[in-house]
Amino acid sequence: MKNSTLLLKEIAEYLNEETEVYSMMHGALNRLVEGTNFSTGWIFFIDEDGKHTLASDYGLPDALLMDDCRYMTEGPCWCVSRYHQKKLTKASNIITCSRIVKANKQYSDKTGGITHHATVPLQSGDERFGLLNVATPHTQVYSEEDLALLESIAFQIGSAIKRIYLTERERETALQEERNRLARDLHDSVNQMLFSLKLTAHAASTMTEDERSKQAFQMIEATSQDAVNEMRALIWQLKPVGLEQGLVDAVKQYANVLGLTVDIKVAGLLNLESRIEHTLFRIIQEAMNNVKKHAATDYVGIQLKQSGEQLYMRIEDKGKGFKVNAAKTLPTHGLKNIVQRATEIGAEVMMDSKINEGTLIELYYPKGRSYEDNNR
Repeated sequence: MKNSTLLLKEIAEYLNEETEVYSMMHGALNRLVEGTNFSTGWIFFIDEDGKHTLASDYGLPDALLMDDCRYMTEGPCWCVSRYHQKKLTKASNIITCSRIVKANKQYSDKTGGITHHATVPLQSGDERFGLLNVATPHTQVYSEEDLALLESIAFQIGSAIKRIYLTERERETALQEERNRLARDLHDSVNQMLFSLKLTAHAASTMTEDERSKQAFQMIEATSQDAVNEMRALIWQLKPVGLEQGLVDAVKQYANVLGLTVDIKVAGLLNLESRIEHTLFRIIQEAMNNVKKHAATDYVGIQLKQSGEQLYMRIEDKGKGFKVNAAKTLPTHGLKNIVQRATEIGAEVMMDSKINEGTLIELYYPKGRSYEDNNR
């Protein structure tokens, strides 16, 4: 076991260098467990609705790993409920953990001696992110020194999460500015040159009487037109044109650029803040790009429903489809981007696809399914 001061210094130095949340949490958890008498640890991310996800784990006993960590991911527990109620504010001993009890009851020979755990909130200022949990075999009560160390490390991790989120937002702002600059440059230079080439080739084909030359100029004209269309689509992806007239109009214009037929239906008055509207358009863009490139169909159906602060969006095609496993194994980069963009604004994406039957993408904002039945 390392000296507490040295351990805190080591973890602080590690956190200062990390730029990705999930790898940061796993590395910090690894160092915490390896540098103390704790034998295992896990981190829950918890959203505003009290729904938790297992964000990271290290050294879990086999009983808690069984069935894809089912006991860690399903159902409520005391610490998550108290956290959601804002009654869990400091490092605490958990007298009885329902997750451990259920797992140990089912797999009594795979518990590793784990019966109780300690927990502490991950937060930075007023922002809360989830819970850090640790456990030691054959230990029911953790010492004040253990809890104090746990609180210090949780504070470090919470501050690191906040820093990374702020950095990502700044990076996205800078990236959007660069996209705008690149879109302007492409429009003012390359796009204009391609258009001039197309006009020149058209004029030359009408002036020449040589059949071979005429065919060559016509091919150049057709290729130039294809390049112009591709350039327009690229500029649209870099800098959406038309959002000032509203999301629906922008979607229709982009569908026209891609040569897709879009049937878009809206229920309720769409009143979205700029950041949310921009992200929804990017998600729709990614979905339509995927249809154009992979689905072998030119039709897309879109539904948008808003009720107060809640929004439901449905994007559907009847194309080739694909086999759905999990977000990390989605077949295209565009589909992964959809999941990532939704997560960034606190939305939830559900995907369903079947080979030769098409693909369905559903988005719920804010994240949570409690209002799903009302919005369908």
